[in-house]
Amino acid sequence: MSDAFTAKLHPQTQILLTEHQAKLFEWAAALGAPLHLVFPQRFAENIETLQASFITLGLEHEIYFAKKANKAQCFTQVASNHDIGIDVASVQEFELALSGGIQGVKIGVSGPHKSDALLSLALVHQALIAIDSSAELSSVITLARQRKRPARVLLRLQTQPTTASRFGSPLCQLTPLLAQCREYEEWVSLEGFSCHLSGYCPQARGESIHTLIDAIDEARQIGLSPSKVNIGGGLPVSYLQNEQWQQALDFECFFAGKTFAGFYPYHNEQSPADTLHAILAVKNAHGQTALAALRQRSLTLMLEPGRALLDEAGISLFKVQGTKPYLGTSDCHIATLSGSSLSLSEQWFESEYLPSPLLLTAHSNRKQGAYRVAFGGATCLDSDMLSWRFIPLSQLPQRDDLMIYLNTAGYQMDSNESEFHSMPLPRKIAVTWENNTLSWQLLS
Repeated sequence: MSDAFTAKLHPQTQILLTEHQAKLFEWAAALGAPLHLVFPQRFAENIETLQASFITLGLEHEIYFAKKANKAQCFTQVASNHDIGIDVASVQEFELALSGGIQGVKIGVSGPHKSDALLSLALVHQALIAIDSSAELSSVITLARQRKRPARVLLRLQTQPTTASRFGSPLCQLTPLLAQCREYEEWVSLEGFSCHLSGYCPQARGESIHTLIDAIDEARQIGLSPSKVNIGGGLPVSYLQNEQWQQALDFECFFAGKTFAGFYPYHNEQSPADTLHAILAVKNAHGQTALAALRQRSLTLMLEPGRALLDEAGISLFKVQGTKPYLGTSDCHIATLSGSSLSLSEQWFESEYLPSPLLLTAHSNRKQGAYRVAFGGATCLDSDMLSWRFIPLSQLPQRDDLMIYLNTAGYQMDSNESEFHSMPLPRKIAVTWENNTLSWQLLS
């Protein structure tokens, strides 16, 4: 059956799904399902691609992996091996970054009004702290004086007019913030400026670079020496093969007539590297590109990608527990999967994960047909749906089949997993290839 939501597949993932199906069933039987497979080699390739883009641009840069995007510690270890940093927002994430081999000076600490425990950890290890307000800056200065450790900071500013974000200080507070940094320069080292932006608009991020550069100019005029501009993440990845997926939604059916406020941009012609180039091509009022403005002042551009570094770096296996017809239809069914939608986190964003899952069955002689199946979790909640959309399938899923959700490493597989119904958290295994030989390791 044709499906406008067919997922893009990395060649090695395709080989895993076609030539190693027995291994997938073996893992699910031995380790339970849901079961998350992560691919650290894909993560490494994505880092290398982004680093190569910066080298081509001739731009000083620092890459920080957004730790919240996936909890698997193997990604932290790959980040250490590739000499990039980690962006954290809790004491626990900070400790995991250190234990994964990340030096304190390569840890960025974000989040609003951070706890004293997190700030103290950052001071001891000389991590870079994103300051969200004048009050937080005062707290950092007080702690720095108590511990006799100067703080490395970025000032986070609201670079776009919005009332939807609670992060950062408005631009009208920039001058007093700079005065505070100048007054307590012995205890706070202003290394640059950052912003928190939602969405994936290159124009907005490019404009924000110019706004932060203006802040750097103002800081330098009063004797400070910031040199870094941090625009966070916002490099979209492409999940789907079909660029017409949005038009196709008009012809899709959803269980219980479910509707959504919006969707991730699941198909992108531009790669993350292309988006970076587009951001840096945005011009200011004087016609100067962001790239030229950064180079002119010898500034470092900081990025905190999560999803972009995790593109095709993981899949999730769910076991089918049963299927039944959906009342009032001729070809629609509801299937129950092991686990819950807490292991596919798009529902957290009041949206739907649209890439269609793949059915793996050990029964090659099963009847072929035209079926549409929505997938729910094994909980007592009507709202626990992994796929509200009725997915087109040529076979009807049956008990102990596997449904494979693709490209789930970035913000999907573990963002909001919990032990609901006292079910244990799903396990993860890291899968790697060496000379076409597959190996795996159970992650703690």
